[in-house]
Amino acid sequence: MLVVDASVYAPLIATCGRALINVVKQLGFVVLDLTIYEVCNAFWKEHRKLNRISREEAVQACTAAKSLTRYMRVYSIGDLGVGDAMKIAIENNITFYDASYIALALGLRARLASEDKDILSVAPRYGIGVVRLRELLNCVTGSR
Repeated sequence: MLVVDASVYAPLIATCGRALINVVKQLGFVVLDLTIYEVCNAFWKEHRKLNRISREEAVQACTAAKSLTRYMRVYSIGDLGVGDAMKIAIENNITFYDASYIALALGLRARLASEDKDILSVAPRYGIGVVRLRELLNCVTGSR
């Protein structure tokens, strides 16, 4: 089982396309519903603010982000220990968003995939193993 945040999920979608399905199933991806919003916002920004992708590419990427959730577990705030997440956020001076990923990984006793600097520095303090994007890209390449 692997909790995946938006900083990893968005580039995986953009880079890997359909090949990502096998890795999602194989590694047992877990996301927060928040992750889908964050990922779609990243693709909106790539189109609207940075002009790096077309409107159609942004829509396709968001559709893929949502469609892939059928192969993973999606947790909502109601499933999360909100008190635990807030405690982590306050004690480490990180956003509640980032603390939510850490709290979920902690509760599930799972590793956490992230490129977020706050998550990368705080998660190990709670005994959470961190997986980087490049490791997952290697998994996708190997599964093709």
